[in-house]
Amino acid sequence: MTALNATSKTPAKLGTLVALLMIATQVAGKATRDALFFSNFDVTALPEMLVVSSLVGIVVIGSASGFFARWAPSRTVPVAFALSAFFFLIEWSLLSVSPRVVAVLVYLHIAAFGAILISGFWSVINERFDPRSGKKQISRIATGGTVGGVVGGLLATQIASGFSLFEMLPCLVGLHLACAAGIWRIGSPESTASKPKTSLAESYRMGAQVLARRSYLQSLAALVLVGSVAAALLDYVFKAYATDVYTGGESLLRFFALYYTAIGLVTVVFQGGLSRVSLQKLGLAKTACTLPVSAIVGSFGTLLFPALMSAMVARAAEAITRNSLYRSAYELAYTPVRAQEKRAAKPIIDVGFERLGDALGGVVVLMVLFVLPQSPNAALLLLASALGIVGILVTRRLQKGYISTLERSLRDRAVEMNLSEISEKTTQQTLARTMATLDLSELKDLIPESEREALLKETSAQGQAAIRQARVLDPVLRQMQDLKSGDPARVRAVLAERELDLALVPHIIRLLAWDLVAREAVLALREFSKRIEGQLADHLVSAEEDFAVRRRIPRVLRASPSQRTAQGLLWGLQDTRFEVRFQCGRALAFITETNPDVKIDRETMIKAVLREVAVDRRVWESHRLFDKLDKDEDSVFVDRVLEERANRSLEHVFTLLALRLPREPLRIAFRGLHTVDQTLKGTALEYLDSILPPEIKEALWPFLEERSKPEAVGKSREEILADLLESNASIQISLEELRGSQQRPADKKDEID
Repeated sequence: MTALNATSKTPAKLGTLVALLMIATQVAGKATRDALFFSNFDVTALPEMLVVSSLVGIVVIGSASGFFARWAPSRTVPVAFALSAFFFLIEWSLLSVSPRVVAVLVYLHIAAFGAILISGFWSVINERFDPRSGKKQISRIATGGTVGGVVGGLLATQIASGFSLFEMLPCLVGLHLACAAGIWRIGSPESTASKPKTSLAESYRMGAQVLARRSYLQSLAALVLVGSVAAALLDYVFKAYATDVYTGGESLLRFFALYYTAIGLVTVVFQGGLSRVSLQKLGLAKTACTLPVSAIVGSFGTLLFPALMSAMVARAAEAITRNSLYRSAYELAYTPVRAQEKRAAKPIIDVGFERLGDALGGVVVLMVLFVLPQSPNAALLLLASALGIVGILVTRRLQKGYISTLERSLRDRAVEMNLSEISEKTTQQTLARTMATLDLSELKDLIPESEREALLKETSAQGQAAIRQARVLDPVLRQMQDLKSGDPARVRAVLAERELDLALVPHIIRLLAWDLVAREAVLALREFSKRIEGQLADHLVSAEEDFAVRRRIPRVLRASPSQRTAQGLLWGLQDTRFEVRFQCGRALAFITETNPDVKIDRETMIKAVLREVAVDRRVWESHRLFDKLDKDEDSVFVDRVLEERANRSLEHVFTLLALRLPREPLRIAFRGLHTVDQTLKGTALEYLDSILPPEIKEALWPFLEERSKPEAVGKSREEILADLLESNASIQISLEELRGSQQRPADKKDEID
């Protein structure tokens, strides 16, 4: 390595200087762009210019994404800065000849290069420093960029006071060349030697493919798009008011320079004083949410007080929030993304979707101007506030995506972090939770045997330290550890707590397989049942799930008598284990009785019964229930009289039949089949013969105690049902006598003993 790469201090200092120059260039360029454009065109031309410049920016970002994926940004970005300086030089030479043409060219130039140069610079910085050693340096570099906003505004102000727009363009040329030289020095020399691994066409597609695969990146893209459209609407309203008050190139340059300078100064305060605190206290998503909130507040403020000052405050509030609080959260949001995916997708999101938002904003402004040419501002402000509400909804989705992506990356070792060095609330809690659930034994196949013991010991110590710190920060993590402790007392103590967090559900589901705490786990999960129906159904039908878990999930689902729950239990009726099917049938019977609105299709019931009877008699007779919790649940057909005598296969079939057929007569018939009185048994069989669907009757009859169908006696179905109901009392007496005769030998034996 060269001396430059031997320490991070030199590239950090260069990065800070380049960030200052780069943002100064951007601010001065924007002031020049606006002054040139509005001194040559009316504000009503802004929407068309916004759409055209956005389309140009999208085309440029498509190429830039391919180059960034194909070659290292540390070598691509300096070339882009030098190329931008060359274009400014051409525009300067044409300014005195055709100022209107140059005004358009400068607008397109800044739209095409501005955001991609900033995004490329941060790609260089992100790859130059690792997350741990570069934490302080990156923060210092970001501060340098914030100060650069003030410097750029002051530079434009001074030039506007003593010179003209003609002198501004060569200053931009010099600033761009200085940035190119600085970034070239920051980048690692090794990157120039690396050869492309993919073709250029494949590189172009890479960013779009990554974005299509990752829903988390799609959330980031949606946030950028919505924010950009809202900003475009606020920007038009602000500049419409500004051009009504100020005319002439120099006066506009001075106004916009002062405006951007003020934004830079306030951003410095926010960046240094609030960003870190916000990330610590609010977390990533809520900090990012400050951008759409500022759009909403600013829009309504301008609606209430329509004037240049209120429009300027609204636009400035959005810009300040974007460059401080929002930017801190947004850049942090890329932490869990793999480097290759980040390199390909980030330019598309940073610039492509921002330019697309600008284009959509321009289209919206054009439509509003066409419909409401006399009073467009109020409509645009209302639309901006509506987009702010959409942005708030997107940040909620972003929070979930960030946590899941970070957990996956930590487990895959795609990123490396240290809890003590992370100040953002969401990241810290997610890191601690993930470290707490990692199985260190998984490392054994990845580490040489000579180094394994020492490394595992070190990793275990770090993990325990993280867990201890996270316990203080997150009570849910403490509960997770107790649930996984193997101590029944600690587990029961957690399960007995009220209002448990949903994050505990996967851990409680695993406890269903542990007999000592299964009853408490069932009761705890029932509190969540209406919110986790789908999750429970997934575990129920998963062939990889523990049998003990699958057979107890129906007990949980009983607490949520809905059609959705019933569908999950119907899937469970196809399980390969009889006890799982049995418990699903029992839960379905309970649900349909509790909630009459739950409907089970007749054909579905028939298919389920036919699957049960399509077995050998030995299999039919061998079905048993192993679960010790079985006595805790009420059966539709079996009570204490029949619990030792009833056949479980037959009970299950009757439970399924009761999903569509009259339940009480079926219960009486089931009990009649278990008497020794042939008359009562014949009455039960006669009733079954009259109501069972033909295909079920043919398949089920061999499993009943009578081998043949009862003789027809010419009675109607109503008469047969009446006979059955009249036999109910006799059946009960017969079963009680049968149970007593079975118990007497045992009683006598007890007396002898």
